[in-house]
Amino acid sequence: MALGDRATDSDRFAPPAPWPRGPDAWLPTLALRAMHSQIEGWPRAVFEEDAWQPPIPGAPLFVMAPDAVRAVLHDDAENFPQGALFRRMMRPAWGEGMLIAQGQDWRAQRQAASPAFRPAEMAKLAPFFVRAAESTTQRWATAAQPTVDIEQEMRRLTFDIILETMLSGAADFDRAAMSARIGRLFAQISEIRLSYFLAPDRFHDGRPSPRTPDRLQLLQDVGAMIARRRGAPPQGDLVDLLMKARDPQTDAALSDSLLADNLLGFIIAGHETTALTLTWALYLLAAHAPTLQRVRDEVSAVAGDDAIAPEHVAQLVYTRQVISEVMRLYPAGFMLTRVAQNATTLAGRPVAAGQRVNIPVYAIHRRADAFPDPHSFAPDRFAPDRPAPDRFAYIPFGAGPRICLGAAFASAEMVTVLAALIRRVEFTPPPVEAVWPIAKLSIVPRGGLPMQVRALSKS
Repeated sequence: MALGDRATDSDRFAPPAPWPRGPDAWLPTLALRAMHSQIEGWPRAVFEEDAWQPPIPGAPLFVMAPDAVRAVLHDDAENFPQGALFRRMMRPAWGEGMLIAQGQDWRAQRQAASPAFRPAEMAKLAPFFVRAAESTTQRWATAAQPTVDIEQEMRRLTFDIILETMLSGAADFDRAAMSARIGRLFAQISEIRLSYFLAPDRFHDGRPSPRTPDRLQLLQDVGAMIARRRGAPPQGDLVDLLMKARDPQTDAALSDSLLADNLLGFIIAGHETTALTLTWALYLLAAHAPTLQRVRDEVSAVAGDDAIAPEHVAQLVYTRQVISEVMRLYPAGFMLTRVAQNATTLAGRPVAAGQRVNIPVYAIHRRADAFPDPHSFAPDRFAPDRPAPDRFAYIPFGAGPRICLGAAFASAEMVTVLAALIRRVEFTPPPVEAVWPIAKLSIVPRGGLPMQVRALSKS
């Protein structure tokens, strides 16, 4: 297929993923499925209707209509904070950092950190992204076995990128030990408790967070690094930017404890979600030859055989479309939750004060009224000459005031890494029946994603 040609509908395929294919199961059966993987417990209504509520008193209201999503995340965001359950789950990763901070505390931290993530600066990081990708392909080329777990490999690659770009190489840390601790912490946070589904939000207020023994050591390591950097020459990374940051209202600097909380949160969130998107992207390209060839043709046309440079990132238009479509099909943040502070209505449904509101991003991204043939992999949905989806029907990074601060960083990283890997390596995917996404804290491939890798000639 020549560069610029479009894949036809017949070239599309529906990758493995759950969605209602027949009559809904009995509600208790759906609940049991949700304990294993939340997206498998959602009935047809969540994929097709504007709102849905389980027939249980006090149950969360699921809202899917773009106008209702806009109200919760943007227009009336002050009335819909994240709630006690969210803070209970995420405190081990973020402490009192900006992801779970509220009110003026959140605004001060957000405004202080924003300069570190200006979109115009993100493409300049392409050399860091390329070096990490090339180091990965070189390691694969010399590996004794041709099969690797792509999920674990992408976690390792994106972890290295975070340390290089945000912490100037993180010379203060034992990378292997730090990575292992973060992996264990994330697994502990991801464990689902029955009370997460059944108890009202107020039940979680003040209750202990999941036990995460590794957090203390991680904070001690980050804190020691901050103490050393206070008297060291600046290195121009995220640490320096956050240490210089000031609250625009009070001119106060972030305390060392808030610096540590936010840095640890950025490290965890900044590589986990990106790694999973790249994992699914590599699987989809390996499983769909027409799209793979178009990406390779584009990379060749844009960069030739030169290293991908900052000026190339914006020109990798189709590669970015692939990333956009991967985030539609397998959004790392598959559900957002908020809690109504005051009684209101959403999508014509009453919402009581204190009631949880769920925004099922995975299902919203698979609505046929917004995305025809919604379960098929079709990157041309995001072509520049196609109408953009409603900004509240496609929300891989969230929306409104709390939209992901690192969205531009992640986008530039994913486009660059995908292009750098796909031009150098041939990937052989596992059989389609061996691949299945499950939703824990993010959407992950069940049992990992082993694929055979083979280096391609540079000629």
